[in-house]
Amino acid sequence: MRTLKLALLLLWFSGTALAQDPEQVFGTANALYQEARYEEARDQYESILANGFESAALYLNLGNTYVRLGHMGKAILYYERGLRLEPDDEDLLYNRNIAGMMTVDKIEAVPRLFLWDNWDALKGWFSPEGIFWTTWVVYCFVFIALSAVVLAGTFGLRRAAFLTAVGGTVLFVILLLIGIDRYSDLTRTDSAIIMPEIVAVKNSPDSRDTDAFILHRGTKVTITDSIAEWLKVRLADGKVGWVPAETLETI
Repeated sequence: MRTLKLALLLLWFSGTALAQDPEQVFGTANALYQEARYEEARDQYESILANGFESAALYLNLGNTYVRLGHMGKAILYYERGLRLEPDDEDLLYNRNIAGMMTVDKIEAVPRLFLWDNWDALKGWFSPEGIFWTTWVVYCFVFIALSAVVLAGTFGLRRAAFLTAVGGTVLFVILLLIGIDRYSDLTRTDSAIIMPEIVAVKNSPDSRDTDAFILHRGTKVTITDSIAEWLKVRLADGKVGWVPAETLETI
């Protein structure tokens, strides 16, 4: 099992100290997992989440625990949540793919323009914390270069500083766009996982309507609309339909 990374954690504080340090709880959960006490390990991992902490490693181990408990829907849900924090994490990608192979629904995604794949790959190089600090460093670099344009004593130095500032500004804008997109990935609520074993997807938000198709536990969908207790979902292959809201858990 992996050690808990606290690089990007969301800290919750209600006025009282945690009974245990989250790293200690994480270690306890790891030990329980190694002893095949999976339900107890799950409870320990989820107690960390309940107290406001998250990390890719925590989601990985929780997903692994749900695999052992035989609930692929929950396992895929937590792998996907981990990938929102670290999109290029090899362990999360591998385990998510293995869990996906165990699901019933095999959906072929509609091909995307290669530029979007390259953009996603570029975003994957940066953690949310990494993109923040990289953008901040480049911003400071541009500020220094602009200052040099004003303060440099010769035309050659001013020209070099100006070109440096222009290049730095372009890089800053690109990093800023990546940061905005990464933040959007972290805060979006339109992706979800089917939780029940079988869900009948309806043609309209009405339980009496005909079935459009059937989905099974662990399938990933995109939420596009909602009416009362119904959600309109779209699959990666373009199919759309309506499901009861309680059948989904958002990533």
